[in-house]
Amino acid sequence: MFLQHATTSPSSTTSSNRPELLDRPLFVTANEEGNWVVQTEGAKQPAYVFNKKEDAVKRAKEIANNKQTQLIIHRKDDTVEEKINYEK
Repeated sequence: MFLQHATTSPSSTTSSNRPELLDRPLFVTANEEGNWVVQTEGAKQPAYVFNKKEDAVKRAKEIANNKQTQLIIHRKDDTVEEKINYEK
């Protein structure tokens, strides 16, 4: 289940407002509340927060594929589970 989407504003960290984030890897990690977040390296806030890891991974794969960047998926203990390269 999708929990929240980061708000957008002129000072937001979305990639459309910060083009330098387009080339950066995307991460799926667990947050302190036990949810799963999708976040671009260097972004101040996650783009998405999900209850289930599989939902976060699915959305992150779509985004990384569209951005043609690397996706790094972490386990709950923050170790790297998988790296997927969508770069062309």
